[in-house]
Amino acid sequence: MNVRLKYDMPFTAGVYYDGALRMNNYSLRLWMTTNSENPADQNVSFERIKYFVYSQIDSTIFINNKLVDQCQQFAQTGLNITTMPGEPVDQLIGIMLYYKLNAITEDRMTIVETELSSTFGENMTYLHSDFENTSGYVQPVWWTTPDLTHSDFEPVDSDKIVSIAQSTAWRDINLSWDDTPASEASGNIVVFADFKQPNETK
Repeated sequence: MNVRLKYDMPFTAGVYYDGALRMNNYSLRLWMTTNSENPADQNVSFERIKYFVYSQIDSTIFINNKLVDQCQQFAQTGLNITTMPGEPVDQLIGIMLYYKLNAITEDRMTIVETELSSTFGENMTYLHSDFENTSGYVQPVWWTTPDLTHSDFEPVDSDKIVSIAQSTAWRDINLSWDDTPASEASGNIVVFADFKQPNETK
């Protein structure tokens, strides 16, 4: 039996648009369905989602990946950037989160739909699910990888660059999958452990 879930995730991030950097408050709502009968896998899926949003996306700077020089300037100051295949408008960010969060849960949980709104977007909510056609968007490879990568920018070698490592593996933060077969798990009850991240919105 699949369990249907809804979860709200407010976060704050920078957006570089029209030559200016602004901080923006986002409101993300996820509609999810569990696919695994293993409670440990369900917990890990949920904790991966929280970790990615609150440790990688919160306080990042969304920026068009074509703005190479500006990406380089941000990298030189050690800022965390998330490159987008176009202007970082709410609709595109919501689509990215739909694909990336589905990728990191690796079929143990399905993100059925994302709803995203922001302060600068005048709180207009953009919805995305598998029913919407995204053929007009070029999807970067990192959108579909189950790791913590959220940028395809490669900084130019420089002693002044303070790079932000994105090579952390899920096992390094105790969020790898449990090897216990689903058949040995007890029931379909979802019990999410409260593993809050240090900077998680309360």
